[in-house]
Amino acid sequence: MGRGSKTIGALALWVLAGAVALTAGVPATAQQRVLKIGVLGVMSGPAASWGLVNRYCAEAAAQMINEQGGWQIGGEKYRIAIVSLDDRNDPKVSVAGAERLVYQEGVKYIIGPNVDTTAAAIVPVMEKAKAINFPYAFSKALYTPPRSNSILGMIASYQAGPVIYKYLMQQKGVRSVSFIARNESDPLNQRTEGVAAAKSLGLKVVSSEDTYEPGTTDFTPVMSRVVRQNADLIVLSGVAPADAPLLIRTARELGYKGLLSTETAQDAKILNEVAG
Repeated sequence: MGRGSKTIGALALWVLAGAVALTAGVPATAQQRVLKIGVLGVMSGPAASWGLVNRYCAEAAAQMINEQGGWQIGGEKYRIAIVSLDDRNDPKVSVAGAERLVYQEGVKYIIGPNVDTTAAAIVPVMEKAKAINFPYAFSKALYTPPRSNSILGMIASYQAGPVIYKYLMQQKGVRSVSFIARNESDPLNQRTEGVAAAKSLGLKVVSSEDTYEPGTTDFTPVMSRVVRQNADLIVLSGVAPADAPLLIRTARELGYKGLLSTETAQDAKILNEVAG
């Protein structure tokens, strides 16, 4: 997913199709009655569910559109074809994927990528090809001038975080918070924004420097430090879907009784199955 709602990928596809219907000047020949839409994102590794949810939702939405006869563009019905590529959360692979989509597959509309580094890496490709993408990355630089080829694909952590913190303060009596982040630019940026939001709301930030490396499977050492701070709330900044339940389970095993929050890994089924 993207990162939050499982419906976001499908919504992005409907918006993309609508935008194409309004703007595309596509000749109505039999060979061109297929509209290709790309899905480029992480579909393997700890963050795989972000890209896979985008892909599955896009494929489901395309099937629904096609079963209804396709999408009307310029008076003609076009069948939606989804072309999906795994960028493995690697900027170089993401650039290669974007180039393949726009130059080899003829795609002008791409759902993804999923994080700041991969989304930023493909900006030159999008601009040169005059293509449009829906990243699930939160860097504001992607969506503000001089950039104009990317549209934010979901609610960003800096939008959701303050709402979550305020609710927990008012409804759960939260007064203090600790942050923990994976040691990568995207989660670290989200941590910085989360700390700023927490402080602006009057929360006491008792710790925010603890990080863990990508690929970590034993979270006991880092979570031990966080849990010892005894904050009312622990925020898992930019956490990958595979890491979130392990972090939560570790915190509980260490005796933490407070609340935990994530703005990026929100699959309740996975969290419940692994974290309990």
